[in-house]
Amino acid sequence: MRVCEGTLRRRVDGGDLLIFGCIIDSRTGSVVEIFQEAGFDAVLIDREHSALGSETICDHIRVARALGLPCMVRVAEDCYHELNRTLDQAPDGVFIPRVRSREQVEAIVRTVKYQPQGQRGLAGSTCPIGKYKGWESTRQQIETVNRNLVIGIQIETAEALADLEGILGVPGLDMAVVGSDDLLMNMGLAGQLQSKEYLAAVERVIATSEQHGVLPGVATGDPAAAADWIKRGAKVIWYAADICLMWAAAVRQLEELRQRLAEA
Repeated sequence: MRVCEGTLRRRVDGGDLLIFGCIIDSRTGSVVEIFQEAGFDAVLIDREHSALGSETICDHIRVARALGLPCMVRVAEDCYHELNRTLDQAPDGVFIPRVRSREQVEAIVRTVKYQPQGQRGLAGSTCPIGKYKGWESTRQQIETVNRNLVIGIQIETAEALADLEGILGVPGLDMAVVGSDDLLMNMGLAGQLQSKEYLAAVERVIATSEQHGVLPGVATGDPAAAADWIKRGAKVIWYAADICLMWAAAVRQLEELRQRLAEA
């Protein structure tokens, strides 16, 4: 069984642009197939703002793995049991929301890496990470997972902006995505996506990420905004959430039908 093959790691190391489709509501694995067929670079499975259960998330990861589509999971928090249970299902990486300090990110890296780089517990038998029948050796599992796991964080707090240099300089960090809604709220600018302070903050995240070899990103479902941030240096875009796509398509389809009926 294929796990931790490094598909996403190679793209991160190559500095590729990565457009993520986001799963926040769909329980069926067909949503993963849709994102893959549509041509997305990867999928993000959400635990922070969704009601998806562990079994559903595990199934989504398996479908993505079978299709060769990189996937990451945004966990609900950075505690050991949340991270370890998620990572034992063998996604290509994890995102941690609402980080606040360099010390917190250093602790996250230690939690998700096996020794000697960290302190993660080793599951070598029945979990997907253990490939069911096992790796050729325990050493192979440790070295491969440590090398290929992708670690991402969200910059969405005032504390993170204040400690930006320290946070983005943590060894082992791969991605930093701006959570626009929370960042604006924490800046006292809720909903003001065109405010000068917010735009300057995102530009600073992009510039500082580039200095430290971290892929910068932005969460947006607006194609114009996504294209603009890509031009400004963003390499990771959380672009389309399943429920938002369904909602928008339903509205558009019904409006078109009603217009045709009116014309008839």
